[in-house]
Amino acid sequence: MRTSLKKESIKQLFMYLFVGSSGFLLDLGTLALLRSGFGLPAWLSAAAGFLIGTVYTFVLQRKLTFSNALSLGKSIYRYVILLAFNTVATSIIVELFEQRLDLYVLGKIISTAATTVWNFPIMKFWIYPNEK
Repeated sequence: MRTSLKKESIKQLFMYLFVGSSGFLLDLGTLALLRSGFGLPAWLSAAAGFLIGTVYTFVLQRKLTFSNALSLGKSIYRYVILLAFNTVATSIIVELFEQRLDLYVLGKIISTAATTVWNFPIMKFWIYPNEK
């Protein structure tokens, strides 16, 4: 039984990373388009890309990665709290890298790595916990 739980956790982690990676590409593409294509400020471009990518990943994580979840309403409420924190953290990190080093893309990569690390356990145990 323990082996099957471990396999399930590994499978879940890989799906989380796959969905998150595709969401990151959508997020980063939006950031680059808005910043470099339309000349919007880095903080605003980062926030917009992050929000678009996050809606995408919420839907797919709920359906594909964490299938035994709370009700949709409770999951959304909890996800919005996490989203608010992550949006502020992402915007600050990207803006700092833009202002100090003129490297907003590096800031985006670093902020994504940080949020990826803390988001998995938060999603697994708080946003989409198993209901038994």
